[in-house]
Amino acid sequence: MRAHPDIAGEVLRLEYTAMSLNPNAKLYGKRSLLELLDPDRPEDRACLEAFERELDMPWALYHVRRLFLLSETGKRRPVMRSTERVDLGRPHQLAQRLISVSERHGIDVEHDQRYGRARAWLRPRRENWPMAEELFVTAPARVIDKQDTAFEREWHALLSGTPTPLPLN
Repeated sequence: MRAHPDIAGEVLRLEYTAMSLNPNAKLYGKRSLLELLDPDRPEDRACLEAFERELDMPWALYHVRRLFLLSETGKRRPVMRSTERVDLGRPHQLAQRLISVSERHGIDVEHDQRYGRARAWLRPRRENWPMAEELFVTAPARVIDKQDTAFEREWHALLSGTPTPLPLN
């Protein structure tokens, strides 16, 4: 990776984007690639500079929802997902919007000051299934809208139609 900093920068952006939407989406084990790099080492600095260049692009504000459901026999079903782009802009602008709206609704925001991501958990992941997870997050605008078949029906069945108290979309 260090021998090819431009490729490393792209891979770092891919992982950063994936982990923005799902903090568990590390590409290589328990630590992220970003955690493996030391900005004080010259060979790592080149990779980090390439990563920062990769982040210099339009960003999006995403509404991400996941359902962790059980089958009729009580076994865990595959996780159902919904990802929707809510807005497009610069990282700082989108982060400020998310922070401002979240604060008005009493919702904490995780903000990565160095690279730009902001994340607000409306429904954090719990330990026990079934459960719903919901967040708004900013990330590079490389993620397409997608939703599993029957997601809305399952979402409403689990949550009884409880609305999200954060009017961003």
